Amino acid sequence: MDWWNSAVIYQLSPWSFQDSDDDGIGDLQGIIQRLDYIGSLGVDAIWLTPIFVSPMDDFGYDITGERDIAPIFGTHEDFRRLVDLAHRRGLRVILDMVWNHTSDQHRWFVESRSSRTNPKADWYVWADPAEGGGPPNNWRSSFSGESAWHYDEARRQYYYANFLASQPDLNWYNDDMRDAILEIARFWLEAGIDGMRLDAVNFFCHDPELRDNPPRDEQCGTPDGLSMDNPLAEHQLANSFCRPETLERLAPIRELVDQYPGVVLLGEVIEAEDSIKLAADYTAGDRRLHLAYHGALLFEERMQARLLRQVVERALDAFGEQGACWIVGNHDFGRLRSQWCAEREAYSLDFYRMMATLLLVLPGAFCLWQGDELGLEEARIPEDIPPEKLKDPFGRTMYPTLKGRDGSRTPMPWSDDQPHAGFTRGEPWLPVPEHHRRQSVAVQQSDPDSMLNHWRCLLRWRTVQPALQAGRTTVLEFDEPLFGLLREENEQRLLCLFNVSDHPASVDLTPFGDLRPVEGLSHQTGLDTPYQLGPWGVLLADLAVDRPSNEH
Repeated sequence: MDWWNSAVIYQLSPWSFQDSDDDGIGDLQGIIQRLDYIGSLGVDAIWLTPIFVSPMDDFGYDITGERDIAPIFGTHEDFRRLVDLAHRRGLRVILDMVWNHTSDQHRWFVESRSSRTNPKADWYVWADPAEGGGPPNNWRSSFSGESAWHYDEARRQYYYANFLASQPDLNWYNDDMRDAILEIARFWLEAGIDGMRLDAVNFFCHDPELRDNPPRDEQCGTPDGLSMDNPLAEHQLANSFCRPETLERLAPIRELVDQYPGVVLLGEVIEAEDSIKLAADYTAGDRRLHLAYHGALLFEERMQARLLRQVVERALDAFGEQGACWIVGNHDFGRLRSQWCAEREAYSLDFYRMMATLLLVLPGAFCLWQGDELGLEEARIPEDIPPEKLKDPFGRTMYPTLKGRDGSRTPMPWSDDQPHAGFTRGEPWLPVPEHHRRQSVAVQQSDPDSMLNHWRCLLRWRTVQPALQAGRTTVLEFDEPLFGLLREENEQRLLCLFNVSDHPASVDLTPFGDLRPVEGLSHQTGLDTPYQLGPWGVLLADLAVDRPSNEH
């Protein structure tokens, strides 16, 4: 079994993790200083958001130098040291690769826009105006909700940009451009990285006929990973991205990566009509990606067993036992504590303990966003971040209709009694919310009942459970509010049972035979009949291996 199939990947932003030179921006040396902390969590790998040279219109997701490290983060020597020290701690390093687009200041785009006949003229997506003038079709930007087409006077054509106008989309139908991407990948593989996270991978290809996106009607339902307040959701996600042609263009990337044993390809497949099905397509067979994460858990409803069952069953049907990667908190989609209508539901701490456990027993890999292990609430706007201090270009454009992404990107709180919670002695690039001090690493470190130590215990326990590393998964048939999984491997049969409600629930466990509750994870361990699960309660128990599987 490859390491990534059950990996927990710790996503961190160099911007916000630790500042070593007091300029207010985190850096590679800061990450090195905190490697022992990351190692103490029990995760398998770290994923760094982009560290490359960039004008930082979108905080590194607009690259001008894809082989160079931005000076604000450090040097190649810093990066080599980080990789070496991470490996010595048993941590793998995954880099964020932004191959859907570049900065408009990138040398490729400067040449491409200079004429219609230059060698890179077709390296980006260009189109003539529509009949009568204006953009070629109705495709909209994910960031602004306005047209994704931008007129260029030099070429007298429109170029396409799914995100910011300063992030023109690369043309994945161009062979020379794809070869250049492969050379970038080879450069970082030779540098010793353990994986590549492909940003917006389902955006790579567009409809070559430039057909309009159809309007969304009631039969279409709600797309995954996209707020219905975003004007982009008014159309079906059919032609501007989520195209089947992208799948054909993954094979050369996989072929290259397979030359470097132990290296993983992780794809981001979030905004889609059905992100589970699409993510599974991206990992099918051995000529595509190893893992892809999807947005199916990012639903804007109160958490319920029924919804969990639907999502997990869909994932098992689509992926089987390999290829799935779960994500909740993220640099794009808020914190774990901001999901499932948290603003009006006021979930208790027991709920978040339950969700931590549930996320770590799901089949597949899991991405944990920095600070979610502390139980941090998302920074509030305008209370914690005044509108004039917003940095996220999407947030600035859409505020106050949408809150943007700054709320989940604030600096890590390391201490309760140091300036800016120990992140920097300078002026931080985003404010540190005062209420985060109470949840700092220093405060939680020595508290055995803290959220941080709950995650640590779960992560360490997870690594020694054969049934969570490989094997079969069965979704058990329970009525609301119960959700249950049976994880099975030759050496272990693990019952995972959750009360997805804020009131007690009873369950008859006799059909499962002899049970041995898992101890040391702050969950209930008594097995009275009928068994009582408290509000947001959890039962983890090993079943006798020689008994047949029972569905209840």
